[in-house]
Amino acid sequence: MVDESRPKQLGAYRVLSLIGKGGMARVYRCQHVETGEIAAVKVLYLAEQADPNTLTLFEREIRAMQQLRHPYIVSLRDYHLSAQLAYIVMPFFESSVADRLMVRLYSPREAAQTLTHLAHALDYAHSLGYIHCDLKPSNLMLDAKEQLYLADFGLAKSIGRRNPEQFAFGTPPYMAPELADGAAADIRTDVYALGVLLCELLSGHRPFEAERTTDYFYLHRRALPPAPSQLNAVPAVLDKAILSALSKAPAERPQSAGELAQHFRNAVATLPDKDQRWNAPHIERPHIVLKPVKGGSGILRELNEQPTLMRRPDQLSLSTTEHRAAPPSPARRTRRTQNAVIAVLLTGLAAILLLITFLITR
Repeated sequence: MVDESRPKQLGAYRVLSLIGKGGMARVYRCQHVETGEIAAVKVLYLAEQADPNTLTLFEREIRAMQQLRHPYIVSLRDYHLSAQLAYIVMPFFESSVADRLMVRLYSPREAAQTLTHLAHALDYAHSLGYIHCDLKPSNLMLDAKEQLYLADFGLAKSIGRRNPEQFAFGTPPYMAPELADGAAADIRTDVYALGVLLCELLSGHRPFEAERTTDYFYLHRRALPPAPSQLNAVPAVLDKAILSALSKAPAERPQSAGELAQHFRNAVATLPDKDQRWNAPHIERPHIVLKPVKGGSGILRELNEQPTLMRRPDQLSLSTTEHRAAPPSPARRTRRTQNAVIAVLLTGLAAILLLITFLITR
């Protein structure tokens, strides 16, 4: 079936195929009509009813890419910006860290190298006043040699600038707790996302899983993150560095991406060589009892009673005053049945003994 909405050409680039699409734009694999060079072209949706913030974000991404010139950051090749058409031209990459995670998890040594390169790119961006605000595997591109490149500065913010749109931007599983309160993004915001990313690279799982954005906000703010070693066969010596990045209070996290990378490299260096090179297998997410940051939480208690591997996010929206007793687990029901049977047998035995005693004494 032919995609009628796909443009045939964008400036000097012939459109070959659709790579991906999201809420704001589509990305096409294109070829320069003169040089034959393959590139990725991100085209913004420009409908009459489009959100005006969309074009603002696109312009912000162009400005950021013009200023950020670093060997580990995706470069800007060309762009076009008008009321009728807006697109940016970037190098084409065959895969991303998200694609790699589908095939194989990262060993501690691979994760340390990835984090080191990413920290170089982030420290550079931070030094120019940019916070990425959307760090995740699909925004980490890989070339044929698996060299990493940081992409998508569409949500990037200036350090210390509050969000004028009055709502949090980013991808919920990776968003720092303070963003849910409307706090200004700063360097520690990206450090938190790096902690989530490290956990995912090593274990194949993010610290928290949910379906709704509000549920993620609740978990990031109120629940203690599980250690990576609880999620998969990750060396426990790596937990401390990762959990430090996931601290609820920004002041308790490493104060830069480079600082986190150094802590993590030091932890990896304590492992035997074979453990540094070992990749954990893909496994289903284990059931982990989440603990609240402070005091008890009816929401977490009810959530933890769920027998499923994946937490049911609809339970997170319940207030503590609406807390209901969770249904008994299958094991608990079995024990109750066994106790009932034993009680009946003992009662019957006692009745028989009384009958025998009565007959003897007659």
